[in-house]
Amino acid sequence: MFRILVVEDTQIVREPLSRLLQSEGFQVITAADGSEAMAALNDDAQHPVDLVLLDVLMPRMDGVAFLTAMRSDPRFRELPVIGLTGVSDSGRLARLRELGVKEIVHKVRFTFDGLLEDIRRHLPTCRAA
Repeated sequence: MFRILVVEDTQIVREPLSRLLQSEGFQVITAADGSEAMAALNDDAQHPVDLVLLDVLMPRMDGVAFLTAMRSDPRFRELPVIGLTGVSDSGRLARLRELGVKEIVHKVRFTFDGLLEDIRRHLPTCRAA
């Protein structure tokens, strides 16, 4: 079973998204900001995360700071990340791409089916869901 880390500060987005992903057969871990997400990545080496869904704007540690910290750790350099954002700041979005974000999904324009397609496209092919 694939493990997805959902990093989203808004509970009314985080919880329903988590439930929908679980209903599709994914194991879901949640974090409300980048600090919690780093702790989640480091907590369970026996069951590594396969993909991160990352909100860009969050308190304490935002998406860019989280990605910078995550990519500095050799264990997570290749971990697929899909950015979730309501931001259209081209500089911030360019920085996300520089840090290896596979997709940037705009919260106001996405569908759950489209997000599932993006997730499945970027999951490792060596394991079955």
